[in-house]
Amino acid sequence: MSEPCSKGELRLCRQLALEGDSAASFLAALKSGKHSRSALVLSPRAAADYQPPFPCINTEADPNWAWLPPRVFIPEIAGCKPASYDDYREGKYYLLDLSSCWESAPLSCVPTPSRSLDLCAAPGGKTMLMHGRYAASEKHVANEVHAARRGILRQNVELCGLPRLEVTGLRPDQWASSGELFDLILADAPCSGQSLLAKGIKNTGCLGASMVNGNAKRQKGILLAALSCLAPGGHLLYSTCTYTTEENEKVMAYLLKRHPHLQAVEIELLEPFRSTLCSFPAYRLLPAHGFGAGGFCCLLQRN
Repeated sequence: MSEPCSKGELRLCRQLALEGDSAASFLAALKSGKHSRSALVLSPRAAADYQPPFPCINTEADPNWAWLPPRVFIPEIAGCKPASYDDYREGKYYLLDLSSCWESAPLSCVPTPSRSLDLCAAPGGKTMLMHGRYAASEKHVANEVHAARRGILRQNVELCGLPRLEVTGLRPDQWASSGELFDLILADAPCSGQSLLAKGIKNTGCLGASMVNGNAKRQKGILLAALSCLAPGGHLLYSTCTYTTEENEKVMAYLLKRHPHLQAVEIELLEPFRSTLCSFPAYRLLPAHGFGAGGFCCLLQRN
């Protein structure tokens, strides 16, 4: 007999308009905790023709992987442990969940920025992905408010040899009053982290209304501050690793309503993942898609 569903799980299924087999499949993924999938982002320490020391999927031959960022490899064998190799310890590649790579796919629509800001950068995965696309950028800032997490961020970017990168620890309101402008801002915002359940990581309270609503409020504050730093014509990429609409589509709807000069950008590569829960282009990944634990992303441009 299967475990009874909690109120939070049932509420989440209703929000996502999941019924019948779709709902059962989604809930099974959360309970199994086996939907994490590793991805390797090559660092500047890896040569242009570098190949990992273990078999990897030939993603170039499969249109289902068209959204994958450059210099990213996917281990072919499920039980592979990339962190056990010397190449990892030497900083030739950075490890993260494949869904984080998916969340960065909208950057394929953004021209190389002269100045970019990763506002919530620790532990460094999105910064690594940005560098893979925009190695020629004039300036990239990786920001993390919490000191301990900032230490981990600094350690990772130094190990991987990222050049021309500044690590900072300003709060969003401090950025808003700084007067600095960026062509590209990433806000991989703090969230309830519901996708951790699909990875088999305990996350007490992540389905509760209190945690979800508290995070949604904080996300809106972060984004409003970030917009003060966004140059005209610039792009802001918002992403989370959670499923609930309060922290995803509704946060974007709030921002678009409050700031008419913003528009959500169509991402052709992500069309199969387009959210049906809003009228503007936004994209969500669920465990059933097979590309990691799941997440959400939406690219905004300032007109």
